[in-house]
Amino acid sequence: MPKKNQDDDEPLLTISELAVYLHLDEKTVHKLATAGKLPGVQLDRQWRFKRRTVDEWLEHQLAADVESFDEVPDGMRVPLEEILPESAIIPHLKSRDPIAVIEELAARAYANGWLTDKPWFVGAVVERESLASTAMEGGVAFLHTRAKDKGKIGRPFVICGRSWEGIPFGAPDGKPTFLFFLLGLKYDKLHLPILGRLARALRNPATIARLRSMSSTDQIRAGLLKEDAAVLAGVAPPPEATASFQPKLDRQLRLRAIRRVSQQRKVEPAPPEAPAKVARTRKSSAKVEKVAETAAPAKTARAPAKSEPKPRKTT
Repeated sequence: MPKKNQDDDEPLLTISELAVYLHLDEKTVHKLATAGKLPGVQLDRQWRFKRRTVDEWLEHQLAADVESFDEVPDGMRVPLEEILPESAIIPHLKSRDPIAVIEELAARAYANGWLTDKPWFVGAVVERESLASTAMEGGVAFLHTRAKDKGKIGRPFVICGRSWEGIPFGAPDGKPTFLFFLLGLKYDKLHLPILGRLARALRNPATIARLRSMSSTDQIRAGLLKEDAAVLAGVAPPPEATASFQPKLDRQLRLRAIRRVSQQRKVEPAPPEAPAKVARTRKSSAKVEKVAETAAPAKTARAPAKSEPKPRKTT
């Protein structure tokens, strides 16, 4: 008589039972099972799971995470310049709405080869923003995903984008957002410390005002690296009142603005005069000419009379 397998007597778990066992919501469990990431079988179109198989899967996942976790450097020690190169700065965002901003930032990461699955990343960021906006008071937003799918991010990165006009992004103060940071850091060991560093570096309205007014990509990057270094050194100045700081254009930007306005004035044609105004002008000109014509002979006739000498009296 063949020996009965112990697994055959093990009761199968439903999605709701497995969700309680794994401390996850049922939608997440169903998504993992449908994607083939969680071992399970379908019986009468219903997912069923063996506890022993799930335990083995968990051990494998934890072992993989521990192995990779040891290889990941501490986020407080990673130099910001390594994950924020000059090609990660977008000084002039073209987008005018939140979804377009996320698309534009992710497109830069994909163009640089740092993303292997741009649609997934954009969808994950949008999903995170739908829960609660990552925009902060003062005009800064830190965009990121909830899931850290290591296989879809080529290398850790931070993309920084700046909008001149500002974009409504759901900030608590109801004001526009001007600086956007897209974080693709793969691991929580990197994500949480670097997010904290950026948040502390940009909590001062004066810093945000300076970054908004800088004229070039290298200036923006240098400003961010300087503020981050101050945070790591523990010498970052305390935040000051937001109302006392307004972005001021530096000399180079002012000259560009003046030159642009001058060129527009040269190119723009003079506005056409109104027909009534033209008619009044022509009528006034004709009246002036008529008065001049009638006054000219009288003036010339009186001229000789003034030049004739007076007769002398004879005695």
